[in-house]
Amino acid sequence: MTQLATRAASVALLVVATALAAGCGTVSTPPAGAGPVKTAPTVARSSQPGTTASPVPTTTGGPPVVPGQPACTGWPANAVRGKALPASFAPVAVLRCVTSDQQIPGKGEWETATLERADQNLAPLVAALRHPSGQRTPGMMCPAIAMVAPQFVLVGGDGTALWPLLPLTGCGLVQSGVLTVLSSLSWQPVSVRLIAQVQTQQEVASGCTPQYTNPFTMYGPLRPSAGGTVFAAVPSSLRICTYSSGGTSSAPQFTGSATVTGSAEQDLLAGLSGAGHATVCTQPEPGFAVIGGPGSPATSITPGSGQIYVELGGCHRVLRSESQAGRLTGMATGQATPGAVATIESVTAGTPQ
Repeated sequence: MTQLATRAASVALLVVATALAAGCGTVSTPPAGAGPVKTAPTVARSSQPGTTASPVPTTTGGPPVVPGQPACTGWPANAVRGKALPASFAPVAVLRCVTSDQQIPGKGEWETATLERADQNLAPLVAALRHPSGQRTPGMMCPAIAMVAPQFVLVGGDGTALWPLLPLTGCGLVQSGVLTVLSSLSWQPVSVRLIAQVQTQQEVASGCTPQYTNPFTMYGPLRPSAGGTVFAAVPSSLRICTYSSGGTSSAPQFTGSATVTGSAEQDLLAGLSGAGHATVCTQPEPGFAVIGGPGSPATSITPGSGQIYVELGGCHRVLRSESQAGRLTGMATGQATPGAVATIESVTAGTPQ
């Protein structure tokens, strides 16, 4: 994750701190996130009512993830793949590997591989697996989709692990009976592997996305705004998300966040309401801020999305949505004061990554 560089001078920080101490609204940042993960936390394993949940081993690292191969820690290495169930085989448990995104307490959101186990009511699954595959008949219409088969093995009483051959429909898809029975089993987590971080804890807490398209390079020259109120209705609070500019070789990355309320919010909005200049800005900006109310979308860069965009550096332009000729809503370029830009940089500076 991109580390946040401190961009605001100590004088600016002192001004903001003094204003807040005098009762001029509030500024807050989400709880501090953690740095690079060295020792992962544990995830609670569900238990029977009246008992204490035991921790599920949670790890990071491991071998590279290979498409089609289970990425779970503890997956049985001796599993025989693509084998029909012998008539005498009676499983005592089923293990499956599920890849998904999870929020890990204190660590943010991660792509994970979770090993799960079920050991009750397995007879319907065995019956579904022994169902014959369908045949494609002439003229049969099949959907133009591909299905990723679930990754699971059946474990016998002697420890034998079979990765069963799955019965298919005439169109080559896994039969729905198998999928239905699998989803109905009582699964318990065995292990969780953290593969890659999707969002830091700070990003999760702030509601900011890890990346954001630079709106100042997305649009061509825009008409200057006449200035004035940037939001039709003043939000109860302002969520500020800041990003690096990205440059030409990388995507803009999250760098900081804060929430502003009260008179501090009003002062900031006043500093973002200036009229735009007719001249074309040629100065590069080191970053930008996405500012909106608490319920505004996190990724939309469209007119009427309820957000404005502020250059942090460069010409201090403000991209804003406003009515144009014919009562259409479009984007226009306004102007921020240096003080408003300094405030944004100050309140978001030092956000842990």
